Amino acid sequence: MYILYFGIIIISGYFLSVFAKKIGFPQIVGYLAAGILLNPQSFSIIPTDFLKITDTVTNFCLAFITFEIGSNFSVAELKKTGKKFFSLAFFEAFSAFILLFIVFFVLSMYILPLSTEGIAAAAAFSLILASLGAPTDPSATLAVIHEYKAKGQVTNTILGAAAFDDIVTLVLFSLSVSISQTILGSQGFSVLHITYAILYKITGAVFTGLVFGFVVNKLTVFLAVSDKKSLLILFLASLSLTYGLSEYLGFDELFSTLALGFVIRNFNKSEKKIIDITENGLEDLIFLIFFVFSAMHFNFDTITGVIILLIFAFILTRFFGKYLGMKIGTTLLKMSPNVKKYAFGGLIPQGGIVLGLSLIITQNHYFKDFSNLLVGIIMGATIIHEFIGPFVSKLVLEKAEELKKIKKNKEKLK
Repeated sequence: MYILYFGIIIISGYFLSVFAKKIGFPQIVGYLAAGILLNPQSFSIIPTDFLKITDTVTNFCLAFITFEIGSNFSVAELKKTGKKFFSLAFFEAFSAFILLFIVFFVLSMYILPLSTEGIAAAAAFSLILASLGAPTDPSATLAVIHEYKAKGQVTNTILGAAAFDDIVTLVLFSLSVSISQTILGSQGFSVLHITYAILYKITGAVFTGLVFGFVVNKLTVFLAVSDKKSLLILFLASLSLTYGLSEYLGFDELFSTLALGFVIRNFNKSEKKIIDITENGLEDLIFLIFFVFSAMHFNFDTITGVIILLIFAFILTRFFGKYLGMKIGTTLLKMSPNVKKYAFGGLIPQGGIVLGLSLIITQNHYFKDFSNLLVGIIMGATIIHEFIGPFVSKLVLEKAEELKKIKKNKEKLK
């Protein structure tokens, strides 16, 4: 029966994503809608026990997504503009992280219904939630940019910052999880233990990704592999082995697949074919399964009046954090007035990787007391962000006068 359920999931996600595009929304809205409809708490189409087998599939999808993040970075591009855009990504992501942590730590102490009370639980919950507020989902902004052929400094700044803030997010997430596990565990807060855990997890993960990337690169040369079928097999094998070994050794699995993507993009002679396999062959299916599964895990019991208020508190706090961070970054880097004023708006949409990261939290026994609450806030915020994202992006690019169609209309009126 599980194969039948997979078929229902794929066809539902596909048709609802097509419908979402026809009414002007990103595909992810259709995927999330399908997941909510197929959620065992909504209807009895998919049984609850099916969700037990989805963790492995979701983790593989996450490995694929982080591989793509790593494969987006080329050494040549990093040398040209990497420093400037990485600085911007750090300021806007870290500013949102700090502001969210402060606000939700205060709320956690007095309002949030955490089943485990105390400063440790409040700090852990706030750290992880804040790290999930750092990234940007550029898909909504990209859709607007492509539709209107947007071009200019604001457009370039948005794309540059968005390209780097997933890396910043993975660092913040890994640090937050390590710190939170320590303060919730029996060991108590220990700077030495936290430092060791972080160095072990991240260094080991990067090393694993580099080694497997190096092996794949050598194999493609040694075996003279150039056809896409063979490259697909090597890609899937290396992705699974990299993620699986990192998980087994206690490394940060997502950092390992990110490093794998970076090595293959920059040092494999067949990198264009491999990237084509991921972007044009597997991406749509992986994203469909990932986002439908994410919504199917949503626990409707967590939605109360308080949670709805917390979702909006999360959205507003993150908004001001992004604005403040971009203001500081663009000022320090002496960027144009237009960039200072409007670029932050293109970084408001959120989705993508944060849903998967929140599901990882549900699999960790340290966070069982607040994982459903956290997923409820993230899921609610993601749905709202995906709906308002295209409109916010269009508005700021229009104000910056970088939308081609709108420029032409203004010229005609004159």
